[in-house]
Amino acid sequence: MSEADLLRSTKMAYDMVFKSSVDFFSLKAAFDLGLFTALGRGPRNLETLAEATRSVPLRLDKFLTALEQIGLVTKKDSEWELTPFAVQYFLPTERPSNLTMVPFVEYISSIIDTYYVHLAEVVRGERDFTSFIPYPPRTRDHSEFYETLHRSNIYYPVRLLLERGKLEKVRHLVDIGGGIGDIAAAVCRRYPELNVTLVNLPSAIELVLENIAAQGLAGRVNPIAVDMNREPFPPGDGLLISRILYPFNAHIAAFMFKKAFEALEPGGRFFVLDMITTDPEAPNYDFLTHYLSSVGTDFAIMEFKDHRIYAEVLANTGFTEIECDEAYEHVLYQAVKPLS
Repeated sequence: MSEADLLRSTKMAYDMVFKSSVDFFSLKAAFDLGLFTALGRGPRNLETLAEATRSVPLRLDKFLTALEQIGLVTKKDSEWELTPFAVQYFLPTERPSNLTMVPFVEYISSIIDTYYVHLAEVVRGERDFTSFIPYPPRTRDHSEFYETLHRSNIYYPVRLLLERGKLEKVRHLVDIGGGIGDIAAAVCRRYPELNVTLVNLPSAIELVLENIAAQGLAGRVNPIAVDMNREPFPPGDGLLISRILYPFNAHIAAFMFKKAFEALEPGGRFFVLDMITTDPEAPNYDFLTHYLSSVGTDFAIMEFKDHRIYAEVLANTGFTEIECDEAYEHVLYQAVKPLS
């Protein structure tokens, strides 16, 4: 190993042991203390902040100094305030965001004690993952929990779809597993003549209707409950499968592509928006959390796969004009069902 490689690997080893621990548990402590909410109201001096978080001033000062080192707070004169980074990703707000990590902090915190610290027992088959919220969700509350997670990190997938997706001629888009409707809403705002049929679980339909109405798009996004594994997809001249296929093996992808082909009108466009899970330079830790816990999913159908297999699967299904765009750690495939 060269000196440069040794230095690089040493940093990686240190990050695995020290950085990951300090970063996450400092985040958790800041949330538990209500620190982000307190500083979200504006800069505070140490004494005021200690009173707001019910903290020992000397210990809080030490904690804030650590948070300053990892980029969450900064000190000006005698007052502490959140950095722009912390405001974007960790400040709790009532307004939904497509680019925040707030819901994930609570979720990961909840499964550390019950799952991750017992990962060896999982590998031995002595323990299985049990989420404190059942998955798949069966009630409105359960769906709201998971949809809040799912909508919180779709800013860049939506951006990729709007920048590269050839949706100009699509009038009826079928959005498979479309979440709470934020992707459909973004597409409708960009293309005023387009309407969407959104497929989701029965427990999420009411949430989608409320979200779409709040965004002023009632009537243009119509959610329906369909069993994606057993029932045919609704017909349309465009069909989108967004961030569903990335955890599953090639057989599941082929199955879904065939269903999409059958649902599309001749000349219709198919869009596959997916996370990239196999970048050798950047492990996808979002996917790894799903992969290790297999949340509500059979381990046997989950795998790391190179998204480039999609081109061959699309062609074998009968699609033509296959295109691929990579950006923002996501990939967008587009293809057309031939006219005859």
